[in-house]
Amino acid sequence: MTKLTNNSLQERKETMLMIAEEVFAQYSFAGATIRLIAERSGMNSAMISYYFGSKEALYLNIFKLRLEEMAQEISRFELLDLDPLKKLNAYLTTYIGRVVSNQNFNRLLCNELVSVQHSSIIAQLSEARNRLYNFLLKMITSGIAKGYFKKIDEEVFVLNVLALVRSVFTDHLTTRIHLNELPQRNFARRIVDYLMSTITIEDPPSN
Repeated sequence: MTKLTNNSLQERKETMLMIAEEVFAQYSFAGATIRLIAERSGMNSAMISYYFGSKEALYLNIFKLRLEEMAQEISRFELLDLDPLKKLNAYLTTYIGRVVSNQNFNRLLCNELVSVQHSSIIAQLSEARNRLYNFLLKMITSGIAKGYFKKIDEEVFVLNVLALVRSVFTDHLTTRIHLNELPQRNFARRIVDYLMSTITIEDPPSN
């Protein structure tokens, strides 16, 4: 029997997490079962239990993975040597693109915020939201100071960004009532353009 390498083991675990994410999103935490996740993944239940220990641990690992992805994304942008205008545009494009692409996780996220079943997840979500909020706030404040952005209430702008993205791309009732279908990537581009137009001055500094 061929021994799994570290890379193949990590890939297998991530595959399990993605399939589990889909199952939890479809059936909720209470309705999903390890057996169903095993069937969808083509692996046996014992292997999933071996890797993660329990259904709850598997569920918690999904949030850990997704929130780590978000943190790594912010860290990458913090290191970019771009002016505030280009950095904000690029980050909003990436951020909204990730939200649009991760509808299963968005559903888990909304369900968890409503049910508040796992206090550890709520704590992680609060930390992640604070990191995102402070990152955006710092970028907006810097852009105003350097003359790229209008002199606005930075905190209100950042809260509006977070609320708008959540409403448009994670609220399924909103999308069906007002858009008749789930928003596509071209709509995501329109949202980015709209947000940038509300804050960018007409003649920003040239590099």
